[in-house]
Amino acid sequence: MFYRKEKEVNELILKHLEEVDNCLKTALKTVEEYLSSNIEEAKSSAIKVDQLETETDSVRREIIGKLYSGAYLPSLRSDILHLVEHLDKIADGAEACCDFFLDQRPEIPQEMKSKFFKIMERSISAFVPLKEAIGSFFTDTFDIETIRERTKEVGIIESAVDKEEWDITRDIFKGELDYGHKIHLKLCLESIVEISDRAEDAADELEIIIIKGGL
Repeated sequence: MFYRKEKEVNELILKHLEEVDNCLKTALKTVEEYLSSNIEEAKSSAIKVDQLETETDSVRREIIGKLYSGAYLPSLRSDILHLVEHLDKIADGAEACCDFFLDQRPEIPQEMKSKFFKIMERSISAFVPLKEAIGSFFTDTFDIETIRERTKEVGIIESAVDKEEWDITRDIFKGELDYGHKIHLKLCLESIVEISDRAEDAADELEIIIIKGGL
């Protein structure tokens, strides 16, 4: 019975990963459309992001229900719950980023649009190795070295995003835009890099589970 419950949780976590992945990909499309001045298409895509985020939240609640019903050892349940919550926060971050663009309509200078898209792309890419690491942990393909390498890769990407953020911030404040516009662009930038920050947090949670498990 316990094995069946654990298997059900594992399957739900894999489903959760796919839902978050779809949410991130749609968020990238939203920002791409916005930067291309295709506002109606961006709106439509942002609505889909909201729907996908709601779906990820629904799966998260299913996982919590399974954990409460006795799946996994008590010593691991809270850590798995924290991991799932951090995964859900990645989707939340993608939704918040799209909401920032469509609600506040930041005016991105033409010469900076490619930089904003690139950093959005890089920030979201941190989820790729994270998905592989978590997928490996919760399936029969479990491989500790792969997991460690992928969680390390998440950190490397997050650091690269931080460096890009610093470079873009410098360019913003060196420019001739008025101060209010500069602050708005900086806030927009922060909403983008928050996604990779949350991916790194989730990778840290996975490492905690591995350490506690003596793996």
